[in-house]
Amino acid sequence: MAAKKQRARSARRQLERDTAKLTRDRERLAMLEPGGAAERPLEVDSASQVEPEARSQRCLRCEGELVIDEHAAQTVGNDRLRVARLACPRCGARRALWFRLRAPN
Repeated sequence: MAAKKQRARSARRQLERDTAKLTRDRERLAMLEPGGAAERPLEVDSASQVEPEARSQRCLRCEGELVIDEHAAQTVGNDRLRVARLACPRCGARRALWFRLRAPN
């Protein structure tokens, strides 16, 4: 007996579910990478490097370019950090990148 052919709608919905799962996994991984959380900030030499570094990141959902909504200094525990809040104009995804300024030598 031959296997039943999957309907176009069923195939499309399965692809959408798989894509959504992949996106969630990519977002979880990004949170574990440097810059993904306040506990793991990226190290930069000065505050002027935060925005270019943040703009160099790509959207986790659609690989589009991100725009900076906000670049702010924030205290987390005893650390003074910088956070860049980013948005993707293409798909609407939002993301935050965390930075720590290296101490001057």
